[in-house]
Amino acid sequence: MQRALVVLVAVAALLASAGTALGHAVLVSSSPAADARLEAAPDRVTLTFSEPVEIVQSDDIDVVDEAGEDVTAGPATNEAEARTVEIPLRPGLGEGTYTVRYQVVSSDSHVIAGVVVFGVGVDELAEPFLGGTEDGPSETGPWGVSSRFLEMVGLGGLIGLLAFRWLVWGPAVRAEGGSEREAILGWGRDVFWVGFGALAVGAMLAEGYLLVVQSASVLGTGVLEALGDATGISQVLGDTRFGSLVQLRGALLFGLFAIGAIGFISEYGSAGSPKPPSATGSRAGALLMAALLLAVLGGIAAQGHASVAPLTWLQVGSQLVHIVAAAVWVTGLGLVALAYRRLPAVAPKDGPALSTRVLARFSLVALIAVGLTVLTGVIRSLGELDDPAELWNTAYGRSILFKVALLIPIAALALYNRRILAALQRVRRPNMPSMRLVRRMAASELALSLAVVVIASLLVAQVPGGT
Repeated sequence: MQRALVVLVAVAALLASAGTALGHAVLVSSSPAADARLEAAPDRVTLTFSEPVEIVQSDDIDVVDEAGEDVTAGPATNEAEARTVEIPLRPGLGEGTYTVRYQVVSSDSHVIAGVVVFGVGVDELAEPFLGGTEDGPSETGPWGVSSRFLEMVGLGGLIGLLAFRWLVWGPAVRAEGGSEREAILGWGRDVFWVGFGALAVGAMLAEGYLLVVQSASVLGTGVLEALGDATGISQVLGDTRFGSLVQLRGALLFGLFAIGAIGFISEYGSAGSPKPPSATGSRAGALLMAALLLAVLGGIAAQGHASVAPLTWLQVGSQLVHIVAAAVWVTGLGLVALAYRRLPAVAPKDGPALSTRVLARFSLVALIAVGLTVLTGVIRSLGELDDPAELWNTAYGRSILFKVALLIPIAALALYNRRILAALQRVRRPNMPSMRLVRRMAASELALSLAVVVIASLLVAQVPGGT
């Protein structure tokens, strides 16, 4: 009931609120202005954006005449952290229509492209010349969405796995003193480390996949072509803020994997001297791994829309809490479903009762996680929307509404699960039909939650509000 109330209150707050929309660089002005008809040729073109931009390749910005001939006198320039780009032109341009074509990378790591047309000594402007330009994969297309989804599954799964072990599994198992305790602890340890290994490798592969897709977008080529273009990928890594953050995340993930390997050996011991399983393992190791994961996720939060929103510290912090809380919730749903499926087989006598304790503990953790997810989601929406009407008038707003719509059946499933939990807690040994029902409800809630993650992977690439 409490979780459903949290969702409904937050939905009402979101629909009644407004904020200041920022995010994604936009062209604020140009000199010459768009569609200007000049009597004399200018000596340069100046483009001014709403936020600092980066130029990755020299041919990402050019000026061409009606036949597509380049009329620039040199490469476009902009200083670090500058919003202005200057393009020198050849002296004495003749009469005609000229097309300024640009592709830049904004502060929130999105690729922004467009054209500006102006004329010299003409009464009517010709159509812009777009020949020879190539577009990479769209950030809102299948390549872009899938790369961000897999990144969040890997990284979110890792932080959720750590949280579940310490906040749910450990407290639930400490009350277990039956004859099957050793088997239960061993199963829990195996699940954690198999999951950790798979998710850690998956997260590193997802970062590589994301880099290739982003490189394809920046370089204006296909994903498979970008995969074979080591020089282009190196250029994106070395010349963009996105590339710097990917390098940092890669180093942190390598450190996480190394600490995990040490923790694995420490918990299992050697073949000649195996160690008995524990509920949670080393506290120091877990804290260090959590700190590294928070640093990685913090880098992602500081990379997107939140980094250019008003009250940046609040928006980036809210985005980080949003990601972590959602990860704890979604990963926990999967682990609860797994516990209800496997514990009765691992420990036929004590497993059913332990499953109920796991669900009861997770229900409390999930209530807090969902509350934080919704609260920070509202804060982020307020930082990106100018007007409530943008919720239905823009693609960004409609994605938010789709996320909210999915929260309603999720809240209903959560309420139903709490009723089942209350009934299970009144019996010493839950029956198998009841356990299968809980498992199905948790799996359904997980499926809907992953759909929310897919929408979130699309949302971060869409233009916020009325920008």
